[in-house]
Amino acid sequence: MRKTRKPQAKRPAVVAIAAIWIAAMSGTGWGEVRQWKVGEGGESWASQELASTALDFSQAGTIKSLGFDPQNNITQQLSWVSARPIGFLEERAQAHIWDNTTLRESQLVIVDGQDTTSTGDQFKVFGVQQDARRFEFDLGTRIPVNRIVFFPRPFGVDNQGRPYREDFIRSYSLFFSDGLSFTHDNRPDYSLLRQVEFTREDTAEVLFPLQLIRFFRLNVNSPNPFEIAEFQLFGKGFAPKASYTSKVIDLGEAANFSRLEWTVQGLRHEGDSLVVVKDSDTEISVRMRTGTDDNPRVFFRLVDRFTREREVVTEDEYNKLGQNEQGGIQDDQINWSLWSSPFTASGQVITLPSPRRYFQFEITMKSQSILDGMQITSLSVEHSIPPLAQQLIGEISVLDEPRPPRSVAVVPVGQFATFVYDLIADVAGTDIGFDGIRIFTPSSQPKFGELFIGDPPEKVEPAEVIEELGSLTLLFPSSQRIAGQDALQIIFEAQVFVQGSFLNAEVFYTQSEEVPQRVLSGDANPEVTTNTLRVLTAAESARDILSSFEVSPRVFSPNGDAINEEALIALTLSQLVEPVEVEVEIFDLAGRRVRTLAGEERSGNHIRPWDGRDDNEELLPVGIYLVKVSVDADQESFVRAETVGIVY
Repeated sequence: MRKTRKPQAKRPAVVAIAAIWIAAMSGTGWGEVRQWKVGEGGESWASQELASTALDFSQAGTIKSLGFDPQNNITQQLSWVSARPIGFLEERAQAHIWDNTTLRESQLVIVDGQDTTSTGDQFKVFGVQQDARRFEFDLGTRIPVNRIVFFPRPFGVDNQGRPYREDFIRSYSLFFSDGLSFTHDNRPDYSLLRQVEFTREDTAEVLFPLQLIRFFRLNVNSPNPFEIAEFQLFGKGFAPKASYTSKVIDLGEAANFSRLEWTVQGLRHEGDSLVVVKDSDTEISVRMRTGTDDNPRVFFRLVDRFTREREVVTEDEYNKLGQNEQGGIQDDQINWSLWSSPFTASGQVITLPSPRRYFQFEITMKSQSILDGMQITSLSVEHSIPPLAQQLIGEISVLDEPRPPRSVAVVPVGQFATFVYDLIADVAGTDIGFDGIRIFTPSSQPKFGELFIGDPPEKVEPAEVIEELGSLTLLFPSSQRIAGQDALQIIFEAQVFVQGSFLNAEVFYTQSEEVPQRVLSGDANPEVTTNTLRVLTAAESARDILSSFEVSPRVFSPNGDAINEEALIALTLSQLVEPVEVEVEIFDLAGRRVRTLAGEERSGNHIRPWDGRDDNEELLPVGIYLVKVSVDADQESFVRAETVGIVY
């Protein structure tokens, strides 16, 4: 049963309390660090694919950006469907071809790579003029193209003895779209590529500068009967964007996720060769989500068409419904997490909810250069089975304010506040348990107060306390390995510099190689109403990015006697999500700038020492100097100034 936080006596400001509920562990099993891997040394990319666009799977163990060389017909590297696509905005894995005839016959013969097949007699009906015929092509994604070729069958005759090659298109217009520009009704915004009023050539060849193209449209302008055996595209380079979405991966048991890693190589077309390079103008990002069941989607049956009332059904049941009974599909946000923020570097920590049995990932590969691409040889997800605990739920509040307005902790920006961290854990079965916790305090140097463990909570002296910039780590006494159902309270002080900061935490077991397990936000104490690890900053204290500035001592003597040798320029920055340029300038009383100390800084406390020297490293004379600090933020600049004296 959950314990409520008992009233605590008011403590000095240095102290902080956290209440954490924990459970007793049975069993002494050790967690095993494992890797689920796809690519070289793991599952095949094709076997784990749910969907992909502009990817080449031809090399075993590798996926790479779809690339093209001038000798090969691009249409043969695409998968084609003879149908008008449903919508044009979204990129897709398959290419589409369609025409404007009423019969809607398949036109796949145009892109089958065989010049012995053609549209045949479709456009040779006696007495029917063929001008105004139109063929459209959606390549599915943007592809580098600089040459188009189309022609009738080069050999053979019809039943009248007429050579097929004479049934070529004598007048045509060719249009293209880059796939980025669309009309008001979301159709491709075409531009004219080539207009041919009349030709005697049976093979049409159109050359133009290499460019990225997604859509083509061929308008037939002559009334003569015609056929098309092949419509060919040629180019050089890579599609600028490729994507891969995995199937739902089943690990067999609930796992604690730790890191996502991959191996990638840059590619470049140089002359007639494709080479591996280190400086390709490409980038990769990976997103991931975790779940407790094997389907991240929810399927609905429409119960009442007028009230739009719906009920949940299985995927199989949904697929058997008639179109007018299908009530739509949406992401399951109860049993599955949202997609993570993009991972942009291999080795990043996975901060998604765990332990969980299922996960799914998607990869996006982009290139800023038409001749550059990339290939991924492997991707792995590091995890541990069994986990440290089945569940870790935490919430944070300000000491003596367990039920704040709007149910969220609010503190003055940049000032030390005393926090209470409540956590409830479920350690069961073969779970490892834990004997340490690390609370992350972004940009702040925390100060430990007290630790309570148990139900009812009892004060415990940690075996070790580590206070570092950005984190507070507590190691429990050897007799306090957390296992089962129990409670833990930590009181600590920390500063908050950015609105909406999260004071996340993780637990670990020092005697195991098990990776740390992240604490999730939730209701860890019924007496606390925050149910979150998020902290806001008070509006009245958050207006100034440069929230404090001080120079000390106000008089110093850089004379080499090791006493008051330098002035310390201390400043506090807040509300900065990214680093900004901070410039410290020192002026003499004549207004001349004698020293500049510039650099980028993030939110937090910063100190820049000044040794009394100018930019030429020469000691400055006795006198009063002005220290000016300028912070150049996106919307405006913040400037503060103080004086300091030099004596000898």
